[in-house]
Amino acid sequence: MKLIFLILSILPAWADWSQWRGPGGNGNFDHETRWSHQWPEAGPEVLWSVKVHTGYSGIAVSEDRAYTLGNFEGDDLIQCLDVSSGKLIWSEKYPQDLIPKYNPGGPNAPPVIEEKWLYTFSKQGLVSSRDKLTGKARWTTNIATDAKAPMPTWGFSSAPVIVGDRLFLNANTSGIALDKNTGKILWNSPPLSGGYAAAVPLTCHEQPAVAIFGNKIMHVVSQTDGRILWKIDWPTRYGENSADPLVIDDKLYLSSWWGEGAALFDPSLDSTEPIWTNKEFQNHINPPVLHEGHLYGFDGPVHKKKVKSFLRCLDAKSGKTVWTHPELRGSLIISNGRLIILTHDGTVIVAKATPKGFQELARHKGLGNRTWAPPLLHDSKLFIRDADGTATCLDLSSRR
Repeated sequence: MKLIFLILSILPAWADWSQWRGPGGNGNFDHETRWSHQWPEAGPEVLWSVKVHTGYSGIAVSEDRAYTLGNFEGDDLIQCLDVSSGKLIWSEKYPQDLIPKYNPGGPNAPPVIEEKWLYTFSKQGLVSSRDKLTGKARWTTNIATDAKAPMPTWGFSSAPVIVGDRLFLNANTSGIALDKNTGKILWNSPPLSGGYAAAVPLTCHEQPAVAIFGNKIMHVVSQTDGRILWKIDWPTRYGENSADPLVIDDKLYLSSWWGEGAALFDPSLDSTEPIWTNKEFQNHINPPVLHEGHLYGFDGPVHKKKVKSFLRCLDAKSGKTVWTHPELRGSLIISNGRLIILTHDGTVIVAKATPKGFQELARHKGLGNRTWAPPLLHDSKLFIRDADGTATCLDLSSRR
């Protein structure tokens, strides 16, 4: 946690990060200080809205360019857009099936960027590194064939996570590590359909580790060689372990839907006894955010309108529910004490992050359908995409 706070403290308001869920990988955007929730009656200005084709992939931003993926006529398209206008700068494609299954289909995992390189992970297991300025491939690795990794029911979905020279993926029993410079497999785990959450770096038994939320088991493994350091059984119906784990003061937070709920563990101990559990906090696809000792997130499915879903606030130390707000489902991030909520049906809500109850500050609707990927806040611009293939950029700056 100290490292995350240090990173946030030295970033400028428009820091050019491009990691999944912000610079700390935890949905915190406190480095963004110049945005405002005080919008005109008609809502924030829409800078652009463009077609990026079918899929759930999120958006990455670097050096005034935005990147995302979509599927069109049997190809995945990696698309690079101008941040100011939304105009297409370049697009690269490769054959991939759409694979709709109770949803439109298309790529799931978001792109990530480190320095000059863009990294992508396709639904069927193709991992690539490309020059972010041109789209030219540096390397490609097919983990479905090279690592014998079976595709999960809804396809590979985890964001690539880079630590040092290693790129970690949630695939097989307890993850896969690639050399980020060559795509070479550094270590593998036994073939098995994996989970959908991103790998989460942490320290376990004084060793650099990653948490891999697999199909039925949470594994904490060594970053160096994939050796299992700690594990706990966590079977969820259909293997839907989708929400990223959170590291809270060296403890490990897990949650899933289908009646499982949430729990906090200490992976530095041999015991798998939870510190606390809460069956009222079933994160489906998107994880909660942590702010001043409280968790804010969704309980219930993002997609089943006939099943109730709630926004809840929990005490992170005890796991007890502090307050509940009904009929909300989607994703959220946090910036300077304010929650930016993107509902499943394209409404942006800004609310104060406080244990005193739900306090809405602003709302704007009509921004897409099946908006399951979390929003991205960069240089006071909010980037949103929906599964039907529309990417939108809103101006939230206070300079207007």
